[in-house]
Amino acid sequence: MALGLDEFPAENQPVKKDRPVVGGPDEADFFLDKFLDGDKPDDATPDVAVEPQPVRKELTPEEKDLQGRVVEALKEIFDPEIPVNIYELGLIYEVNVTGSDVAIMMTLTTPHCPVAESMPGEIELKAASVDGVTSARVHLVWEPPWDMSLMSDEARLELGLL
Repeated sequence: MALGLDEFPAENQPVKKDRPVVGGPDEADFFLDKFLDGDKPDDATPDVAVEPQPVRKELTPEEKDLQGRVVEALKEIFDPEIPVNIYELGLIYEVNVTGSDVAIMMTLTTPHCPVAESMPGEIELKAASVDGVTSARVHLVWEPPWDMSLMSDEARLELGLL
């Protein structure tokens, strides 16, 4: 037999609270417009166009040579699932050299790649082992995402895609 709510003491009765209500469609539009416009002060200065600055300097001949040797070393590392080296596969986005320091920006074919934890470390060790490199850092990025268009013609040929 079910008990009715009136059979429970007042302190055990559910409490009804009124929900806040936006006044009407006009008031709702006001809040949406304010949100979309942002909270700009009335005296906000307009955005000023800034000329883009070059991010990198021109490499010295020594830095170009070191960059080439690091790229050649990276070509010795193969993806464990695809019989193509990581450079030709398009996983290496940039090899930046400053003096004897190397910074590598790379991605993987997917964030769920089985070597996601070990591959960046292997690449860092390989780059650091190149004669003339004093430090190597690997930055793993997911933007832009890897796709087959990043593969070199050599990789496509190796995989029978050409």
